[in-house]
Amino acid sequence: MKMRFEEDPGITMERLARKFSEDASQATARLAVRFGKDLANKTQPWGLTAKAKKTIEKSMERSARRVCYVIPPKRPELLRRLKQGGRGARVKLKYGSWNQVQPGQLKSDAAEINRHIDKMRGGKANPPANLPWSSMIVVSNAAFNRAMTARRKRVGIHKGGWLGAGVAAGRLQAGPDRAKIGKNVASWAQKHMRMGTARWDGDRRYMLLTNYAVNIEGLLSLASQVQAFDDAQETTLKWYRKAIKRREKEQR
Repeated sequence: MKMRFEEDPGITMERLARKFSEDASQATARLAVRFGKDLANKTQPWGLTAKAKKTIEKSMERSARRVCYVIPPKRPELLRRLKQGGRGARVKLKYGSWNQVQPGQLKSDAAEINRHIDKMRGGKANPPANLPWSSMIVVSNAAFNRAMTARRKRVGIHKGGWLGAGVAAGRLQAGPDRAKIGKNVASWAQKHMRMGTARWDGDRRYMLLTNYAVNIEGLLSLASQVQAFDDAQETTLKWYRKAIKRREKEQR
């Protein structure tokens, strides 16, 4: 599924670009590079830094455990008993009572586990804190870890698509001092940059950034899109002003 953004650099940026000996299309391309990076940053869960990645992973696992009863790795006999079913197929929630594991609650497929987590989230950042037992699923520690690995990869794909779009926009620039995403920006997401593209549209005043990641729409609200563009525009304007001063100083 695609999401397209068509943005104009604006009069102020065009004037600064001309002062820096660049035309409107160069300003658009420079803005698009930063826009791709800021879209990646604003895609839920927010953040691109190594610290943000750790926070994202901890939050992801914590929210998943609201939906999943994870069988401890040192309790293989419990897993066998649950698979057998019957009256012995019971588990005790923390600070709760014993609960019967119903047919269909025991899951082992990572994709199925993640679909259920997403269903319980209901489009929100986290599932409710106290789900009824009937809405929870039971998973082994190994199955839970596989599901979390898949979820981490999915976050990288969603963010990597926008980073890839920004990098693609950078290739459409010409001349020196080209804008770049940066090699050290979210290396864990840059693995998936092939999911993003950029191309000119119309008279080269507009650039289309496209993220081909599945279900990206629900992770980037309209408010976040606007904020990402405002951030990109502010950063790009600051860059032009500093670059112009630097060039004027060199020419003295």
